Amino acid sequence: MAIALLGLAACGAVSMRPAAPRSPSAAPGVTGEVTDADANKTLQYHVGESFEVVLHEQSGWTPWQNLQPMNRSVLQPVVDTRAAAVRGVTLARFKAVAPGTTDITAVASPACSPGTACPALARIWKVTIAVSA
Repeated sequence: MAIALLGLAACGAVSMRPAAPRSPSAAPGVTGEVTDADANKTLQYHVGESFEVVLHEQSGWTPWQNLQPMNRSVLQPVVDTRAAAVRGVTLARFKAVAPGTTDITAVASPACSPGTACPALARIWKVTIAVSA
């Protein structure tokens, strides 16, 4: 029993650590990484290239949600069963499948305590992806 509790305590400690930056070679086929710092930028990829998006929860806000491309004919989400994020980190992987331009967006809201009034605000993260042949 003590070992099980120690194991749970260790898991809790690990989940609170910030995510380490991942290099493009961290996952096979990934040619780039898009992060919080890329907000409102336009990034260039070629058809066939894949990249990861790594967003970190900001203090006082919920984790990023609904991380999706606006045009799935240009950019397709890729399921990566090996990807595991620590608490407060949102991960996604995308593959450029056709020439064109699309935005990727995510939304966060204020982190309010249960039972308290919460403002109807939202924070939007956006990056534009331009895909060429």
